[in-house]
Amino acid sequence: MQVFDGKKEIITDVLVDGEAKIRALYQLLVTDNKSPLINLQIMDILRAASDDFSPSAGALQFGARVPTFEDVDIDLQFTTGEMQTLYRSYLQYVKGLTSEKDVLANPFEVFFLSQILRTARANLVERASWKAVKNAATVGSAYAITGLLSKMTAGRAGGGDIPAGNVLAVASGTTIDDTNSYEQMLALCQVVEAQNQAMLEIPLQFRCSPGMVRSINRRRQAKFPNTVRPGDTMTNIDGYDNITLVADVGLSGKQTQVITPASNLNFVCNEDVSAYTLTVVKDVKAMKINIRMSVGFDYGFGKFTFLNDKV
Repeated sequence: MQVFDGKKEIITDVLVDGEAKIRALYQLLVTDNKSPLINLQIMDILRAASDDFSPSAGALQFGARVPTFEDVDIDLQFTTGEMQTLYRSYLQYVKGLTSEKDVLANPFEVFFLSQILRTARANLVERASWKAVKNAATVGSAYAITGLLSKMTAGRAGGGDIPAGNVLAVASGTTIDDTNSYEQMLALCQVVEAQNQAMLEIPLQFRCSPGMVRSINRRRQAKFPNTVRPGDTMTNIDGYDNITLVADVGLSGKQTQVITPASNLNFVCNEDVSAYTLTVVKDVKAMKINIRMSVGFDYGFGKFTFLNDKV
């Protein structure tokens, strides 16, 4: 049996690529299960000078949560026959494989490990980040960890850290579509304004599915045909210049809408993101591989999290 530390040549480029994809939507933190996720926000409190001393309320807002990690792994097995077949195919020329003996001794090139790992990272973002519900009996990213929606649902429950006033209640039976998506977006922005107006002084993100973003833009054009041209897309929300509209692929197929600072949504790992355990066992007629890492998606502070109840 051989155990690699996760920094071999065959996977280095993949991990850099995977890290970049995750960083596009999440703050990446290397931490442990004892250190809290800190979210510190300093509000815009500068004003014209005067002789009166009037300290600003809520100038500094702070919150923390302890992250949760979950172990995920990938099990692979390649028989000697499969490795020989791959070597004898066009891969011999595409990958510049030297000899069948060398491939059997060190078969990583024909395992497509880079493609497997790249797909695993993409699946964590697209299928697991928000919607995953952990179920060890089922294979797939959607069952490997506990996603943000489950964690936010727990945060909204009694004793949770997301205030009830931060949640926009959508009327029972209401579907968010091209008839009301723009209005629902503004309604959630108004919740932020009512509950914590100082938050509007810092950059915030309005996260929803890519389909919801398109729906919001269509509804906006329909409401204001004289000022919004077909195909115009909104970057900052009308009337709320500090709130950016962000399409989050992890929310695809959901009607969930979330407003929070970008720094409040975290991809957490308990080691360097480019380090994980790769275990290789050479059997009589097969090569068995296990790839394991500890990861998680979490929000930093409930008070900075605003969402509707369409989860």
